[in-house]
Amino acid sequence: MLRKYSVLQLFILGLSLSLAGHTEQLLFTAKAYAYPDTICQGQHSQLLVIIQGGPGSYTYLWSPAATLSNPAISNPVATPLVNTMYHVVVQDQWLNSSTDSIMVYVQTNPLPPSQIYGPANVCADTICDYYINPVEGATSYSWTVPSGAIIKSGQNTPAIHLEWGSVSGTVSVIITNNCGAGVPGVLAVNVTSVPSVPQEIDGPSHICPYDTGYYFTDPVPYAVNYNWIIPGDAVILSGEGTTSVRIKWGMRDGNIGVGAENSCGAGPSITKTVVLDSLPASADAIDGPDTVCIGKGGYNYFITPLKFATTYGWTLPQGAFIVSGELTNSITVDFGMNATSGPITVFGINDCGNGLASSEQIVTRTCSGLDAFNTGSEITIAPNPVSEKILIHSKGHENHYEVIIVNQLGEIVYHTLLAVPGQGHFFEIDARRFPHGMIYLKMFNEDVSFTAKLMVL
Repeated sequence: MLRKYSVLQLFILGLSLSLAGHTEQLLFTAKAYAYPDTICQGQHSQLLVIIQGGPGSYTYLWSPAATLSNPAISNPVATPLVNTMYHVVVQDQWLNSSTDSIMVYVQTNPLPPSQIYGPANVCADTICDYYINPVEGATSYSWTVPSGAIIKSGQNTPAIHLEWGSVSGTVSVIITNNCGAGVPGVLAVNVTSVPSVPQEIDGPSHICPYDTGYYFTDPVPYAVNYNWIIPGDAVILSGEGTTSVRIKWGMRDGNIGVGAENSCGAGPSITKTVVLDSLPASADAIDGPDTVCIGKGGYNYFITPLKFATTYGWTLPQGAFIVSGELTNSITVDFGMNATSGPITVFGINDCGNGLASSEQIVTRTCSGLDAFNTGSEITIAPNPVSEKILIHSKGHENHYEVIIVNQLGEIVYHTLLAVPGQGHFFEIDARRFPHGMIYLKMFNEDVSFTAKLMVL
């Protein structure tokens, strides 16, 4: 049997059914996904929205749309440059909607470290630590050091233990993550070595007591100071700590040395031996005639060589002059027509000064002509030069002579006593017994003395 409804009842029933059907249409949800949700800058992520429930016919609207391939589809491709939250609105045919969001994370290559910590000035062959602040997401740390330096530990970590060589350069590190390698961080490091030994010391090797000498050495790489070592009684007048010094010597010779140093240490030293010279020894007695003829020449005067002497100084009476041997220990002297009596002196000379002098008083005489060698007395010696016999002719009244002959080295090669029985007597000496060259024949007694220079052939 059919049930009858009033118009009002039918209206209420239809409204209830309509509301019940609309409630069922709202039962769908949208869920957003990103594959992958973490990308490197320049890569892309696949977005997707999945619907649960609903009639199956929808529209889509993704935002922000600028980095999407198509914001009006369910699965656009996203290419964000920075971390981006994507939102999606899904709407059905009855204009019912559901929304969801998904974050896409964007990674970049690592930034260079803000700072490498560690010393920028080091000494050669020392060990130092260098480090950076750890970087989130880093997968490795690649350190590079100068030639000769060795990473003892810590490669591929934020901190290294480094042994330096002798070469300056840069310590650098490159940080790597899943997106690649970053720009290297760099620290310039200056390596200082201990100075090497100086090459040599220039300056006088011989010096006089209490004199001042100048000594220097070439600059040494890395040196900031120079240490000079001197004997105990010497004094550095100027230049301490530099490459050149002025040293005032005392009475002690010895070694001077110099070494270079810097903040990393002192290098080895080099030395130089310095000998203190003495004044020449005092001159001994002068050998040579003490009585000479005015206007005559060829008189020889000499002394034994003096210790420490390098040259010799002679002074002569007025009117006498040296014809050979000047500055030596043996001279030949001529006496001019105006020569006067007076002393002849000699002294040794070296860089330190003059030694004590020796003197011999010379008497000048006016002599008559003599045929072979004028002795300044009544004696004639002939011939000159001589090869066989030396003839000594006495015209005076002296009753005896002592005769000495010396060679060029000052060695006595003949010595005798001659007795003179009267005037006009001749004496002979065999010259063949003497070596060829110059000899000096000296004759003297209590009253007279003279020396003749003869050439033996």
